[in-house]
Amino acid sequence: MRPSVILHIGVKTLDPQLVAYRALKPSDSDTEAFAELNAELHAKGAKPTDPTMIIYYDPKEAPGCRREVMIGVDRAVEGVPTKRLPKIKAAFIVYSGTRNISHYYEELIKYMESKGLRQAGGFCSIEAIYQPDQYGLSYGSFIDEDAQETWTTEILIPVEG
Repeated sequence: MRPSVILHIGVKTLDPQLVAYRALKPSDSDTEAFAELNAELHAKGAKPTDPTMIIYYDPKEAPGCRREVMIGVDRAVEGVPTKRLPKIKAAFIVYSGTRNISHYYEELIKYMESKGLRQAGGFCSIEAIYQPDQYGLSYGSFIDEDAQETWTTEILIPVEG
């Protein structure tokens, strides 16, 4: 098992991006929602792009946190809600490994404080999950649960300016 490691940390501007999305209820599984949305996009001939994303409109730990799963697409898809994410300036951290995600949120907040960055409004954070180059799937599994340390995750927090 590979150790958890921070690969990048900094500030960047994201270009506008077209995404298919699905709003989740508090009890909904994001993993299931990603699988269903991805299958629907493929069935309709769309080309989903990496990464898959979850946007949190409220703090993750807040009861009833509003969130959506999003998958980048090459075009609008009939019958699937799509929207264009605006240009966003964000503090970000990219990591690989199995350490608890709250650790990386703490590291990103420390980084923002050290640089004097203030969180902007609109949403709280986006978590982007990048697929590994190789998979270690269990028999009958569609999720690479055996090799989570090979997945790369990026946390983005919008910042002012």
